[in-house]
Amino acid sequence: MRTLLRPAPARRTLAAGVVCACLAAACANPDDGAEGSVGQHTQDLLSGVVRDPAIAAMVPPDIARRGSVAAAVNPSSPPVKFIDGSGRITGFTPQLVAAAGKMMGLDVTMQQTSFDALIPGLEAGRFDLVLSINDLASRREKTDFIDYLQTGTAILGSAGLPRDKLTPATLCGLSVGYVRGNVQQNLVAAASRDCVKGGGKPVSGSAFQDINAAILAVQSGQMDTAWGDAPSISYNAEKNPTGYKVLYREISGPYGVGVSKQQHALRDALRAALVKCVRDGIYQRLLKDYGLTDYALAEMPLNTGPADDSQ
Repeated sequence: MRTLLRPAPARRTLAAGVVCACLAAACANPDDGAEGSVGQHTQDLLSGVVRDPAIAAMVPPDIARRGSVAAAVNPSSPPVKFIDGSGRITGFTPQLVAAAGKMMGLDVTMQQTSFDALIPGLEAGRFDLVLSINDLASRREKTDFIDYLQTGTAILGSAGLPRDKLTPATLCGLSVGYVRGNVQQNLVAAASRDCVKGGGKPVSGSAFQDINAAILAVQSGQMDTAWGDAPSISYNAEKNPTGYKVLYREISGPYGVGVSKQQHALRDALRAALVKCVRDGIYQRLLKDYGLTDYALAEMPLNTGPADDSQ
């Protein structure tokens, strides 16, 4: 069975001018065991992206002089964001934002960060952007989200689990791994409360640093299931059908690129660049290359996540 976690070197240069500051161990490589590779396709695609003068003029002067933006990313959700076999942060979102950065005349410096440090780091000014997290009401208090991809939640189990289908209402008595601080933490707690109210056994939830660790816990038998974001759960099950199966999936709510509410000009420049990625067909090509066409959100709307974090 293929390994989901792999170490990453300290610093690497990404295609399309993206620099990766890899601070610790990382995650699955979508090309492991796959037929062919999306890497060359996306590199060829991004090599043709050029600076757009009108969009570059929207970039705040201080950032334009700097020539780069710092993007915090927890690269643990392939194929949306992951570390490849060369130790580089890549995936659908880093490649898309890299293309947008080129249009703005900026390099995008990727800074590997734990999931629960993403928003605090943005609020403290350590990062300019946060890549690929759920657009939630509580996060929108100080952060604007450019929503670019539909997501949702899904539950994964080992292929040997006797049950082929589960819902949040039928998790009673099972153990569930989830990412600390992500929306599934609240969903697991709510499912457990409902089980107890109905006279059933509680759900035994365990928090992990990232979804790959939760999936490895399923692989080892430590957990019955892993509950995570739908694109990553679906991807892992599709790439390893003899090891895993999807027990439940619901598509709802968006992923967003987070920008501080104090950085309106940067937000608007980035959104303009992402919209141009759609017009130029870059967005659609990346969706296809990374198997995410079912999750398209081409309008790039602002702050369209659910009004309640429990949704």
